[in-house]
Amino acid sequence: MSKLPPPQSSWLDYFKSIFPGFMLCVVLGAFARLIHLKLIPEQLYMFNHVLIAILLGLILRNLLGIPRVFSSGIEFCTRICLYIGIVLLGASLNLHEIFSVGATAIIMVAVSITFSIIIGGWLVKRISGNERWGHLIGVGIGVCGVSAIIALAPAIKARQKEIFTAIGIAILNDVMVLAALPLVAHAMGWSDLLAGFIAGAVPANTAQAIAIGHAYSDTAGAIATIVKSARNTLLPVVVVVMTYIYIRKGLPVGEKIRPGLLWSKFPKFIVGLLIAASLSTAGLISPQGIAAAKTLSSWFFVICFVGIGAGINLKDLGRHELGVIAFGFLMTIIVGFYAYFYSTLILML
Repeated sequence: MSKLPPPQSSWLDYFKSIFPGFMLCVVLGAFARLIHLKLIPEQLYMFNHVLIAILLGLILRNLLGIPRVFSSGIEFCTRICLYIGIVLLGASLNLHEIFSVGATAIIMVAVSITFSIIIGGWLVKRISGNERWGHLIGVGIGVCGVSAIIALAPAIKARQKEIFTAIGIAILNDVMVLAALPLVAHAMGWSDLLAGFIAGAVPANTAQAIAIGHAYSDTAGAIATIVKSARNTLLPVVVVVMTYIYIRKGLPVGEKIRPGLLWSKFPKFIVGLLIAASLSTAGLISPQGIAAAKTLSSWFFVICFVGIGAGINLKDLGRHELGVIAFGFLMTIIVGFYAYFYSTLILML
């Protein structure tokens, strides 16, 4: 996390140190949104501003190079802007949405999330020796893609390369699903209900899930929105549980979890997310306020994404990372088969 300089330095010096890198990320983030809005045709909606922002940061770092004067500001964007975006994201989460899809859909979603996280951590630990990496990928595939990854990353102290790889897997997987799922659904003659459930359960990111549903039919799109909303609503629960698990792992032998210790290690921005979600659920945030918070959250995230891309040196990627990427594709396919069989055998869609 970006911190103040030593005590003899002033706040003004601190702001001066982060200003160049912060403005660089803001400009590139705005450019990413402009490219998405003006240059990307609707048929390529999978290439959204998230992917473009990361690519711009990557190009800047790996092809042009980044002078040191920008380093502090870029680090600030990858941390502080991330935290602000997560808190604002909470205002768009309504805790009652989880009940709108019925108990059977909740079970399907809960099982897929649990499976993705547990298997992700276990298998990736054997591929690369890094369980944390697998948990990032699992929560991205299981819950809500990029948003879930960036929400969990600070809680488990993930490194930038791990965050980048997990985000890349979520985006690449959604491109694959966007291309394949509507074709499979039409070829197999799925009902709108079945297509909507699977569209809501398999893609990592919300926009892609809803787009896939609507690519099949308006009814499938509405169902996909409900199922995906249930997944999104579980994000705070997943982050809290994973935070508790990682705190326990990091304790010295013999030391026990106690409220004060848990609070001291707990990422405080998650409290902000939970408060915002509770206020939204209670109807204390107007629809205009929710829309404004969602827009601001998107802006803070895109600034963060530029910083994440700018912090990655592609030369550092090795065979372990390629194995992790391949695992991400495999996990998405497994979740897809699970969603299909659960929907057809259990829900009888």
